[in-house]
Amino acid sequence: TACMLAGLIVAVPPMAKGCPRPIRLSVGVILLAAGLWNIFWYASQHFREFWGLAAFCSGVLMVLTSIYIIKSSWLPLFLRRAKPVVLLMLLGFAALYAITIYRL
Repeated sequence: TACMLAGLIVAVPPMAKGCPRPIRLSVGVILLAAGLWNIFWYASQHFREFWGLAAFCSGVLMVLTSIYIIKSSWLPLFLRRAKPVVLLMLLGFAALYAITIYRL
């Protein structure tokens, strides 16, 4: 959840321009690692469960967001144009995880 929120903060256009490049790249790499962990470790072991599917979806969104942060030109044009939707969906997953953790 913390990685998702940090990635969202750095990926939002006003922050993306004001944030120093080394910090942006660090957050992008950490977000990429967290997204890949979600996809290839947790989701692959729990794919038929709710949290496994949530890990897969949030992992894909974290990978996309990390690429927006690191170098958005690597993405096709339709994904670059979908950035607001991707960030909004990632915010939804971050809220889902945060609320669940709070309720524990």
